[in-house]
Amino acid sequence: MTLQRALFILIAALLLAALIPGGIALERRVAAALEQRAREDMSLMPRVLRARQASAADAMMMHAKELASTPGLAEALQRGDRARAIELLESARGQLGHASVLVAADGVWHGPDPGTALVDHTRAGEMPVQLVSAADTVRTLALSPIMVDGQWIGAAGYGVNLDRTEAGILAGLTRADVIVRSAAGRLAATTRDSSDAAAILRSVPGVAADRVLQVRINGRRLLVATAPAGANTTVFFVRELDAELAVLPRLRQIALASIGGALIVALLLAALLATMLSRPVVALAHAADRLAVGDFAAPLPRPGVREFGRLAAAFDQMRGALQHRLEELQGANRELADRQARLGELQAELVQRERLATAGRLVSQLAHEVRNPVANVRNCLELLRRRVGSDTRARELADMATDELLRMHELAERLLDLHRPNPRNQDTCDPLQVSYEVAALVRISTTAVSIDVCGDDGLTVALSPDALKQVLHTLVQNAQEAMAGQGRIEIRVTGAADRATIEVTDSGPGIAADVLPRVFDPFFTTKSGVHGVGLGLFVAEGIVRSHGGRVQALNVRPNGACFSVTVPLAATEAVPMIAAEGTVSA
Repeated sequence: MTLQRALFILIAALLLAALIPGGIALERRVAAALEQRAREDMSLMPRVLRARQASAADAMMMHAKELASTPGLAEALQRGDRARAIELLESARGQLGHASVLVAADGVWHGPDPGTALVDHTRAGEMPVQLVSAADTVRTLALSPIMVDGQWIGAAGYGVNLDRTEAGILAGLTRADVIVRSAAGRLAATTRDSSDAAAILRSVPGVAADRVLQVRINGRRLLVATAPAGANTTVFFVRELDAELAVLPRLRQIALASIGGALIVALLLAALLATMLSRPVVALAHAADRLAVGDFAAPLPRPGVREFGRLAAAFDQMRGALQHRLEELQGANRELADRQARLGELQAELVQRERLATAGRLVSQLAHEVRNPVANVRNCLELLRRRVGSDTRARELADMATDELLRMHELAERLLDLHRPNPRNQDTCDPLQVSYEVAALVRISTTAVSIDVCGDDGLTVALSPDALKQVLHTLVQNAQEAMAGQGRIEIRVTGAADRATIEVTDSGPGIAADVLPRVFDPFFTTKSGVHGVGLGLFVAEGIVRSHGGRVQALNVRPNGACFSVTVPLAATEAVPMIAAEGTVSA
């Protein structure tokens, strides 16, 4: 095996050993993070159910009170005119609820039986709202007392069935399928296929509330969260775990493409490096071979690598000394031909050993000197900066280029952070000043877009300047692309309590309704493949969220979109601040 091929195989093996385990570990960490995020979302769904029930109870209580106050209803109850009372109640109910309820002193006149407990509450002057569960029906009943001269004569109200429609509303709020199990343990309502819902109920028959479980139904992995709804009724929230991890194949493709591209480039560089390193060694080996047959005039290489140059010089000195020694021996004693032949063999062996020893020293020195090019590049850059002399503009541009290069390095380190957790740093910045800097960059790049910056001065947020600049630059760039490079952008900075809000508003067409909920999803983009892969807003949102803030997207009137960035103020910040407005136009 040649030295060139050995170096090439070694570098390729090292690259594969470094890239493949890293890619596998990255995929596993992303999958674990996505599953953990889905579980956290599922754990919040019982709270959504309770909030939904509380708001619905308030509305039903108000409507039940209106039904109990229907003109003529109390008089019909006093007369015992059941038909007239039911007619008035149904007319007043209209499209409200699924069934009206009318209770008189002698019992239930109309609608489902609310039970003794609810009626007793109305006798006490209350307006109860309660979930009632039958065999396979679950409904919410609201009752209001009917009083005449301070005396209870009955109660009126209505009921709303917890059916597929109501389950669909709850599913829309939670972005999960909903299954309702009645007190009798039967399926009352669901947004999934009935067979799937029944299988899920069998898989989690007695799980405690407010827990998130993973079950497998027909080979599919499901996340299930349970929550009590009252009257021994349980609501199940279900999400497909495979759907939550659907982004992994795309990530895997991108990772494989990136690894493949990096491997190809690295192998090309490795081949070039192996060729450069092996060429002088091959030339020296050829000269040694020529020397073995008595040719002392074979040309020697002049390599650019210092160690190879020293090796060639040493070989040349050795070759000259050997030639001189041979001439002396041949001229002094022609009779020692046999011994001369043996000496020649010994000399050839000496040459071989010296060549191997020199090659060993060369490899050791090469390993020691491999870092020298890095120091040389750094010294050259510093020398170039000094040679600009008093050219202020050149030094300013050099400093700006250095700052941007450092920022690019730090941004590359942060993107690597989505995947490992890093401790939050303590950097702070003035959001208004960073907004002015972003606007200045836009002014340099285009004159077709007008950008205004205004807001509260003196705010200090718990976010590094480069991180905030990356977030704002991403939002402004998206606004420019949405406006087709022509229009107006406004950046407004305000402070309240312990947080600062930065709003980036454009005059573009706004965000489509079906796109708005997905703008922060990874790899989601409305651009063509050559203009983006959908990571900008995802990375920006991750930066803000990792610092305890949040990013929201919404449409504004009459047209345009607004991205609101809310970040916490620094611990030493005192608000409210003194407001000062300024404008930068491009």
